[in-house]
Amino acid sequence: MTETPPLRRAGDNPVDARALEQAMVIARSGDAAERRKLAARTDMPPELLFFLAEDADDGVRRAVAKNPSTPRRADTFLARDSDETVRQSVAARVALDVAGIGSERRSQHRKITLEVMETLALDAAEKVRSRLSNAVKDAASAPPEVIRRVIEVLARDTALEVAGPVLQHSPLLSDEFLIGVVKAPRNSGAVTAVSRRDGVSTRVSDAVAASGDDAAIAALLANDSAQIREATLDSLIDLAPSRPTWHAPLVARPKLSAGHVGKLARFVAMALVEELRKRTDLDEAASAQLADAMSKRIEEAGTRTTATTAEGTRALAMHGQGQLDEMALGEALTAGRRAFVIAALSVRSGLTEAVVHSMMSSGNAKAVTALSWKAGMSMEFAEQLQLRLAYIEPKDVLRAVYGTRYPLDDEQLEWQIKMAAEGGAQ
Repeated sequence: MTETPPLRRAGDNPVDARALEQAMVIARSGDAAERRKLAARTDMPPELLFFLAEDADDGVRRAVAKNPSTPRRADTFLARDSDETVRQSVAARVALDVAGIGSERRSQHRKITLEVMETLALDAAEKVRSRLSNAVKDAASAPPEVIRRVIEVLARDTALEVAGPVLQHSPLLSDEFLIGVVKAPRNSGAVTAVSRRDGVSTRVSDAVAASGDDAAIAALLANDSAQIREATLDSLIDLAPSRPTWHAPLVARPKLSAGHVGKLARFVAMALVEELRKRTDLDEAASAQLADAMSKRIEEAGTRTTATTAEGTRALAMHGQGQLDEMALGEALTAGRRAFVIAALSVRSGLTEAVVHSMMSSGNAKAVTALSWKAGMSMEFAEQLQLRLAYIEPKDVLRAVYGTRYPLDDEQLEWQIKMAAEGGAQ
């Protein structure tokens, strides 16, 4: 293989004529491996890289597409190359100039760069558009025409893999544009991507809250940097009892008011009430609301459990003292104290003892697992509950996934609870 010496000597002197001539010979008649090596060199003059950009070998054109020294004129046809990998490389490289286009004094260079990016933003291949999207998503500045003809085009893409990175990260998208996306999303994950942006404004939050997109609203609530008006949060909490995926992010929202805490404590699972109780940022009013809501839940649980039995009375008393935890239930479970466990699960879940008894006797692993979840127990406890007191065959027991997680999502678990409450475990 012919080796070409550096075209420029030390000190960035003029191009070595002999080395250039040798490089041109390789570009015209060298084998593919030699041409690829030449195309990857950053000391090649633009004219030679321009020539290699039309090489018949895909590998040569791929090397040119990656080369930072490739002239922008060559990108005009590399951006339309038949090889998708070539177009992806051009997208990644050209995107580096987004911020610099505004200060580019060469009008022709600026025009060509914009045209190349616009071509790539409309490329038929999703991977090419996605490569461009990921390359421009963090750009802190860009001329208005680039925002309008490239970044906003990517943000409206029908593929989430393309639109998502820009919608979630680009600081160049205005609130007006984002609200427009929320009102008329082009793909199912667009609103969720907007909800995950850093520092979502109250106007955009209001639009997300009004969208009816449960997943996007859950993402918004989980975004600590999102600005949500108190009135908007109030309305979401009012809707939340039937939307279990909102419960955990609502409980974790920063700066919850006393009214918010009181409302949440009345309907979220006991495990989440425990999370509320552990928070150190609640003021006296919020703590008082939490205590009041807990007292009412205990009172209601007592009514439902008709705690006239010793076990029911004991479960209520322990709950009121904060002692009805997983350790206490685990000990009762190991000892086979079925009546106490049923009473305790009734108190912690808010379900009647009749419903709890029905679920425990159903032979349905999903129903027993859902009961454990509703009571705020771990999946490890749910496994033992199935084996020790519900008499589920080991081969039919639902097991934890990813170490400790429940194998069913919140909506599936809530459905089991609803079915049991309406007339028997399904």
